[in-house]
Amino acid sequence: MSIDLSGRRALVTGGASGIGAAIARAFAEAGATVTVADLNAEGAQTLADEIGGRAWDLSDTAALADLRLDVDILVNNAGIQHVSPIEDFAPERFSFMLRLMLEAPFLLIRAALPGMYERGFGRMLNVSSVHGIRASAYKS
Repeated sequence: MSIDLSGRRALVTGGASGIGAAIARAFAEAGATVTVADLNAEGAQTLADEIGGRAWDLSDTAALADLRLDVDILVNNAGIQHVSPIEDFAPERFSFMLRLMLEAPFLLIRAALPGMYERGFGRMLNVSSVHGIRASAYKS
């Protein structure tokens, strides 16, 4: 079964590599115009060039608070991990992880919903790590 996404606009966070890149490529192959958002701006640009999409540097999460997105599909996939005993885990790193993996998806959903409501169409996919349900040593 093939899906036709012609004319649809998608934003994929964490899209420069791994699962996000596979999603971005699949959406582009199905006809969507894809924005590849990632902390790795160079990697996002490389993939965007490959699939005929756009790149977006996701490192400025504070800029998302006033954002309005005009997308049909939003994939919140960006994630990072930090392996460290909790007593050695830098609070700044933890705060950054919360901004990237909790605040950013909330703000992107908030930015995309009005347009989706206006068009009567929209899809949101929130990807999570298995570590959300299964613990591993030093992955606080």
